[in-house]
Amino acid sequence: MKLNSLIGQFLLASLLSSAAFAQSVEAPQRIKDAGKLVFCSELAYAPWESIDPETQKPVGFDIDISTGVAKQMGVASEYKDISFDGLIPALQAGQCDAVISSLYDKPERREVVNFVNYAVTGTSIILRNDSTLPVSTLDDLSGQKVAVQIGTTGEELLVEASKRLEEAGKAPIDIVILKTTTEAFQQVMAGLVVAYLATTDQAGFYNKLNPDSIKLAGEPLNTFQTGIAIRKDDEDLTKAIDAAFANMKADGSYQAILETWNFQALALP
Repeated sequence: MKLNSLIGQFLLASLLSSAAFAQSVEAPQRIKDAGKLVFCSELAYAPWESIDPETQKPVGFDIDISTGVAKQMGVASEYKDISFDGLIPALQAGQCDAVISSLYDKPERREVVNFVNYAVTGTSIILRNDSTLPVSTLDDLSGQKVAVQIGTTGEELLVEASKRLEEAGKAPIDIVILKTTTEAFQQVMAGLVVAYLATTDQAGFYNKLNPDSIKLAGEPLNTFQTGIAIRKDDEDLTKAIDAAFANMKADGSYQAILETWNFQALALP
């Protein structure tokens, strides 16, 4: 009887705990009225976010995270496809409620938007697998043609490195700024550029689709927390998204999404 009683108490506690985790987050009234949380996202950055060619619907790690956040509030998620460099301007113009698009939480961005972080990632130099170019740092790319996506941290890093090389009397980096990661990988594989500066996870995903086609040069250059961006004056939504993500961590759905995309190394503690 004592054992049965203990088991019963354990099961009850588990049920109560699960019920607590399952409680929905109070969404701002305008989100409730709309019945949806609208995200701006560049849907051309797999595996973070892209369009499934078969269903024509958004898929990816960011899509699963944002769908989970919206679900915690009891609403649907919707996406507007915006170029990366236009994401924050679109948010500020009221085209969406929040931005989710592998967006690094950086001090200069925090000056104009709030962040709720959900992952940690870094920037790496990506080469074609048969490249013999000795590269381990950005300075090793002196005089080389290198692709980068517009509006990204990688673009800033390349511009800074190129300026530093010029000031030291060395050849600057020939920076090729492109709209999408697809274009960048195409140029690397075609030999039109020697390298692509992107997030570290991009190399793993591309190799999954095209085995042993590219490689990382050296260690990641830096790491940043990645987050959902919300307008500075939208404190209610910031708090709601923060609470929703906390629920996802507590109820195990965050961990499940990480495992789905093999992103365990990107997990926030």
